[in-house]
Amino acid sequence: MIDAIRRPARYAALRESIREGARTFRIAAWLGWQIESNWADPFVFFSFTILRPLATALMLLVMYEVVARGQSGGYFSYLYISNAFFVLVIQTMAGLAWTIFDDREAYKMLKYIFTSPARRFPYLLGRATAKTLVALLTATILLAVGVLFLGLHLNLAQIEWGWAVVYFLLGLVILASLGVVLAGIALLVARHGEAIGEVTAGMLLLFSGAYFPPDILPPVLKQVTLAMPITYWLEGMRRALNGGIIVGTASNGRGGTITGPISPLLAQFDNWRLLLIILLSAALSAVCSFFFYRWIEHQAKERGMIDRLTGY
Repeated sequence: MIDAIRRPARYAALRESIREGARTFRIAAWLGWQIESNWADPFVFFSFTILRPLATALMLLVMYEVVARGQSGGYFSYLYISNAFFVLVIQTMAGLAWTIFDDREAYKMLKYIFTSPARRFPYLLGRATAKTLVALLTATILLAVGVLFLGLHLNLAQIEWGWAVVYFLLGLVILASLGVVLAGIALLVARHGEAIGEVTAGMLLLFSGAYFPPDILPPVLKQVTLAMPITYWLEGMRRALNGGIIVGTASNGRGGTITGPISPLLAQFDNWRLLLIILLSAALSAVCSFFFYRWIEHQAKERGMIDRLTGY
């Protein structure tokens, strides 16, 4: 009888918590968009937003053309698709870490957010949503430019849309979890910590197989790359968009050529094994980042870092 009375009250509290979390997320996403766009004209904002990754893609193209001497093989697709989706890695991870510095150092609002009824996790994720959406738009534009003008071979009829959606969503969970970890570290970092997101993402550029297949890396770096969940996420996105494993042609060292997967190591995993790895990585990273952030937030409160201004 008592349980029957308590159960609706418990569910009502859960519904109220979910409703408050959704409201915090929505308001934080709107605030993040306003800060990112700086109340600028949307066309001007998007123009400047896509110029940097587009310039990076053009630099990669020039470097590839010089090295490959004009041949547009499978490695170009491998490189270009990885580069397009790596924009999401940078923006999502750096966006979450930057939220802490922005609110604490620039707007001096972090202490008020911590003392308000706003849910911290929905707030952090909401603030990073604007950067993630802009990064998604940038990746889409990069792929379109690659197909239309740069010789990237993508066939809409061959794209495995189901795998692409599943891989993409799980990848967002991984990236957001890593971003939450960086946001937690940002709570304790003093001076010049604003670049922590981009520095970490830059390191992942080497250790995620984005530009270099893990097969060609030294043994230690190869093992580090295979331990990174982003390696499998990028491989899943490349495979889904290409409609299968990307293959290329290379010299066999005896005057002939051989054709095979760009990364034989990653080609050993079929889609289901790849999905299992990414799914487990997403679940593990989400749980670990949650508890890590709660622990480091407690440390930041104990040390008085929530409202401490550390910039010059």
